[in-house]
Amino acid sequence: MPTNNDLVLKPVNELLSESFYIPAYQRGYRWTRRQVTELLDDIYEFQKQSEESSKSAFYCLQPVVVKKRDGEWELVDGQQRLTTIHIILSYLKDILAMIGKERYSLRYETRPDSAIYLEDIDESRHMDNVDFYYMYEARQAIQEWFEARDGTYKIKFVQTLLNDDDSGKNVKVIWYQINEDTDVTAVFTRLNLGKIPLTNAELIKALFLKGSNFNDSDRYLGQLRIAQEWDEIERALQSDDFWFFISNKKMQANRIEFVLDLVAGQLTNDDQAIPKYDPFFVFLTFSRWLSESDESIERNWEKVKRCFMTLREWHEDRTIFHLIGYLVSTGAKVNDLLNDFQVCATKQEYRHELANMVFKRSMPGLKEINSYESRADLRQSIDEYLAELSYGSPRPQLVSALLLFNVATLLANAKTNVRFQFDRFKNESWDIEHIRSVASEIPKSKDRQKAWLEGVADYIENEVVDKSSMSEDLSISLTDILKSAKDIIAGKTFDSVAFESLFTRVLEIYVPDGNEETDHSIGNLTLLDSSTNRSYQNAIFPIKRNRIIRLDKTATFVPVCTKNAFLKYYSDRVDNMMFWHARDSENHQSAMVEMLTTLFVVDGVTA
Repeated sequence: MPTNNDLVLKPVNELLSESFYIPAYQRGYRWTRRQVTELLDDIYEFQKQSEESSKSAFYCLQPVVVKKRDGEWELVDGQQRLTTIHIILSYLKDILAMIGKERYSLRYETRPDSAIYLEDIDESRHMDNVDFYYMYEARQAIQEWFEARDGTYKIKFVQTLLNDDDSGKNVKVIWYQINEDTDVTAVFTRLNLGKIPLTNAELIKALFLKGSNFNDSDRYLGQLRIAQEWDEIERALQSDDFWFFISNKKMQANRIEFVLDLVAGQLTNDDQAIPKYDPFFVFLTFSRWLSESDESIERNWEKVKRCFMTLREWHEDRTIFHLIGYLVSTGAKVNDLLNDFQVCATKQEYRHELANMVFKRSMPGLKEINSYESRADLRQSIDEYLAELSYGSPRPQLVSALLLFNVATLLANAKTNVRFQFDRFKNESWDIEHIRSVASEIPKSKDRQKAWLEGVADYIENEVVDKSSMSEDLSISLTDILKSAKDIIAGKTFDSVAFESLFTRVLEIYVPDGNEETDHSIGNLTLLDSSTNRSYQNAIFPIKRNRIIRLDKTATFVPVCTKNAFLKYYSDRVDNMMFWHARDSENHQSAMVEMLTTLFVVDGVTA
């Protein structure tokens, strides 16, 4: 009696003599014509492709989860697939008889008539119940599919479906036998009612923990050690700070599959028989590797651990963390970064290589970083590149440049341990935002107009405290604007005409050069999370600035360069914090140029 779940790849041929029992907790057969046809198409495509492949090639069906029960297999998961294969074999029964093959049997705990009908699918009874209907529809789809092909193709199809491993080029199932102490109802609920299928990670874990991998004397300790280390890796990857440093994908469970995928990539070559588009590619690659390996299971497990420890080493190195975090955020593949890491002799060499990769990705079209003769030469090229960027440029280019500005700013201070929060960057969907809003873009909807006006009223009433320091005319204007804004907001119906008049008055005060051409340069752009960006609407600069300060006061993360811009740290003149002038944009852009130049001089290899 097995005490541990067991996992193997089994040819369909090895199932033909088996008996399967479908318990009461499962619903009946429900595959549609489309699903049946897709399965036939997949096997057909595999058969065509395998003609040029080695005999080790195979097509893999999704997992069949079973439990031994009184000489039969209780079918916990996989009923739909095995029933469809049974109907296909029934349609091809004349060819099976010629080659001496039989069909596996299926019986139902509460629907014995369904098992009888499955053996003889009769059109006259197909409307008797829902099981009969779907079985008949599947049979019709199979017949129509084969009738659309040459009559001799049936023989090729049967060979592909039923070849054993000696003949190869066959169809297999992922056979997952759970131990006899397992609560099958709970397993079924998780796999089906909860819509949580077996993943590559779960299947690979079962491969590593198979009882046959260990000597009887140390089986328990060996399994326990790998299981604990597996859980430790998954727990580390559950930290969003770690996870979103290496991944752009939102994933709640089985994050260890990311590491397994990296290892699978190292195990494959150009002659790999398993197609990478197969949803179980990672599992199948591990299954083949472990079955062919001469090493102990502990040594093979070390390969997974080493891959994870490399990722953790990167995370702990502050410079590598930021450079790789930037590269991954802009689309670089971690498996490519791993390959480069393995050929670099030292960490310092790898940092230089990463800096070169960052330069190529962030400054497309510029010459190689090593070809610049001086810092001044490099700075000029970066300046010219950024000067070409504007609000109309492709969004990825703008995000890339502004993200790198933040990364470079943090790396410029070697004494701080502050890190860029890639998890917040990815989860909050950051946008590109004008620092000084586009004056001509008056809010269109009444809701947005009201929100804009509420922001102005709140700013004047709560933030403009000391009116004694301003001119009498300005003080009177602000008092009148506040009263008018409150009257419009309090009105039974929102007066859009009055709003437009007040909107113009506010811009005359806070955007005195608003008639100038709109500044779409990168110097007037910054990164903001989408929720903050939406709340800004087309707010004037002092309101935006005030909201940034409020966020910072409450320890809400604000990217360092966004905060610095709104606090005018980059501006060489800060005589008036209520306005963002063209000169402020120029200073902001110059700071970007200087910071990126410093990044590539220090961490790159240029002079």
